[in-house]
Amino acid sequence: MRGISGFLTNFPPFINFLFSLLERIPVKLPMQIEKMVSRVSYSRTGRHLQRYNNRGFRLVVGCIPYRYRKTEDATSNDEVIEVLVISAQNGKGVLFPKGGWEKDESMERAAIRETLEEAGVLGNIEFKLGKWSYKSKRQSIFHEAHMFPLLVKEELDHWPEKNIRQRKWVTVSKAREECPHLWMREALEELVRRRMQPHPKEEVN
Repeated sequence: MRGISGFLTNFPPFINFLFSLLERIPVKLPMQIEKMVSRVSYSRTGRHLQRYNNRGFRLVVGCIPYRYRKTEDATSNDEVIEVLVISAQNGKGVLFPKGGWEKDESMERAAIRETLEEAGVLGNIEFKLGKWSYKSKRQSIFHEAHMFPLLVKEELDHWPEKNIRQRKWVTVSKAREECPHLWMREALEELVRRRMQPHPKEEVN
């Protein structure tokens, strides 16, 4: 009995040690698994894991969540596509979900996480739209932003920032009008340009 008791006493620390080792292995998870991993009940805070480029720019990632409208009389992609925008914390205009890319996650996982935390949606992440450099007006810090399209498959009723942000589906034209950030509007134009091309939608496997 003493042997069994000793094993049971030491088993939890051993499991914790094993998990700590597994977390350090840089494994690229499939997107379906990443969507489950991304179901968190709180937002990440702090900058101790924040990534920066070789120019000292803070690396930021995000998504443009979109869906196809059920309409037969649309005459352009502006009418066929709706995008999900969220309210800015300062109350000025709307934006797309984005945030810091941290050292313990892939770029795609970070983009999915930020979209879940800020907008409360999940879906299929597609190939990157591009990267943009901009300066934060509030903190005077330079950022390098990488944006992805996210074809929304699920809208959650509860998400980490539900109490501090509002979300709404708008047309592309409306998003252009209400988003004050030029670089986000340029990312939106790239999304629209892609959707106008005849080839099938590209998804990251």
